[in-house]
Amino acid sequence: MPGRYSPFMGVRGRPAKLSRDGICQAALELLADTDAATFSMRALGDYLGVDPTAVYRHFSDKDDLLREVGDRALTPATRGFTTTDDPQDDIRRMCVGLRKALLRNPVALQLTATGPTRHANELRITEVLLESLMRCGLDREVAATAYHVLIEYTLGSALIDAPLAAKGADRTGTYRAWRADYAALSTDDYPTSVELARQLYPSSDKVFGAGLAALISGLTGV
Repeated sequence: MPGRYSPFMGVRGRPAKLSRDGICQAALELLADTDAATFSMRALGDYLGVDPTAVYRHFSDKDDLLREVGDRALTPATRGFTTTDDPQDDIRRMCVGLRKALLRNPVALQLTATGPTRHANELRITEVLLESLMRCGLDREVAATAYHVLIEYTLGSALIDAPLAAKGADRTGTYRAWRADYAALSTDDYPTSVELARQLYPSSDKVFGAGLAALISGLTGV
């Protein structure tokens, strides 16, 4: 039994009864200070105040646990989501919701970037996007390819925006500094960049929305 204090210890210093929820919460907290590659079940057991083998009563292995942790963080994207008679808008809303969920949780972004979770929330997202693309009139192969294009665009946008999103209010100042750098370039060498410097780096949400609209239109032919 580990000697240090664990936030998951129960009364009188005894380990609290393990549950999938508690294990996932502990893993999430540990992953906030490390990464999936260095995360270990031994460290998790230490954090929980139990023998690491106890975790295997709830999860088959480390991959199973990490996929569950990543999938739970996708819940905001699927909670209350209903499809409509407008498949293009369903695609847009799902991708926007997915990106927001990923930006809210850097750990989820880290885990989902390694592959699909194949758990409830990711499966729901996949089903909505594929079904909506099929309703747009795409054949199976084109719909499947379009799905991957949308997922990679959404995930890529979140990965790029995550560092600044974590800084919150600093984002505006950072963009302002970047625009100033472009504005200060030589007009002889970079005339167009200088001319458009004030328009560069608008809201990342605006940029994502514009790109997503263009993608949906191009992929569905609408």
